[in-house]
Amino acid sequence: MNSFYNPEYRRGMYVPVVHAYYDRADMIQTTPEAVNHSHALCEIMYVCEGTMSIETMDGTVTVGRHQFVWLDANVWHWNLRFDTDLCSMMNIEFQYEQLDMRAPSLAAIETFDRATAEFAAQAKPTVVLSDCNEVVYHLMKQIIQLCVSTNHEAEKLCSILCTQVMIEVARLGSVVQDTGQPVRNQYVSDALEIMRRDYAEQLTAARIASQLHIQPSYLHRLFREHTACTIGEHLQHIRIQHAQELLGETDGSLLKIANDVGISNQQYFCQLFKRISGVSPTEYRKQARAAADGAAAKDGSIG
Repeated sequence: MNSFYNPEYRRGMYVPVVHAYYDRADMIQTTPEAVNHSHALCEIMYVCEGTMSIETMDGTVTVGRHQFVWLDANVWHWNLRFDTDLCSMMNIEFQYEQLDMRAPSLAAIETFDRATAEFAAQAKPTVVLSDCNEVVYHLMKQIIQLCVSTNHEAEKLCSILCTQVMIEVARLGSVVQDTGQPVRNQYVSDALEIMRRDYAEQLTAARIASQLHIQPSYLHRLFREHTACTIGEHLQHIRIQHAQELLGETDGSLLKIANDVGISNQQYFCQLFKRISGVSPTEYRKQARAAADGAAAKDGSIG
């Protein structure tokens, strides 16, 4: 079973290995045959220009410019259609394999990256996401360039880049609505990017709206229409996610970590952290350290 959600991948040194790829400027002319299959590889189909749609067991998936669909291994997909005259796409197909220390293992990443752990817990076979900052686009371009190169380190470098791709997929997935569909409003997407970038600053809805050149009331309404949370709730979750990383990776005091993520009151920080994470910051740090020590011991025994 090569599914990304295979529990075995959380118990060893498993890293992604790219086995197939393409980068086609005109899918209508260059697609050799009708798509009607499943395979034992995870897959990312990325639309660079135009629009495409494809059928899955979850229904019709429509993907536009700088969006992509992530398909778990063994997900049947068929009836690939192009809804515009010109559609260019990239594709990578990969699976997790128990190899050397070429990249951080999936188990190690989940220990510190809450978004990856949550993405794995959701176990969704098909996810459509928007790549507003083109991070996935550039990573996939590099992977494909390496795949066609003669670089003897290409496979290892591709594993590192594919690991980065999956971290970004999980991050983008963390702001997807419960329906599994991406936030399609550009103002909301841009506001979320501002929060991820400037979370440590004294952000307000008015300040974010000012950067987007819209009224705060309009931004609040867009968040109500396009997400399940308010602007403030999104910002709280982003800050606590970064606080979790700092608790696991540094020895900073609770007050310092609170300030580092944009919360000036330690008591409020501790209350908010427990409400969102389910445990206190101190307990979370203990759990993260214990998990890291356990993962390191397992990786060491494998080597």
